[in-house]
Amino acid sequence: EALVHPAMLAHPNPKRVAIIGGGEGATLREVLKHKTVEGVKMVEIDGELVGLCREHLAEWSDCSDVEGCDADSCFDDSRANVTFEDAFG
Repeated sequence: EALVHPAMLAHPNPKRVAIIGGGEGATLREVLKHKTVEGVKMVEIDGELVGLCREHLAEWSDCSDVEGCDADSCFDDSRANVTFEDAFG
């Protein structure tokens, strides 16, 4: 939260957001709380990590109570495009 919201609030109308890393889903959850966001591209190098976090840390990516989200898991929200690759490679 402390890293996401200052950047989001500094922009007058954030619509497209990129997240590099963030496999636990908490950054994605905080970004999706902003109603102006139309799309989020999250690039995570380790798909296995995301799977483990979805299973064991599900509350970190829980969007069931986030207004505007259309899925219980933030990873499954229609605005989220999550890919597994090296963002710098």
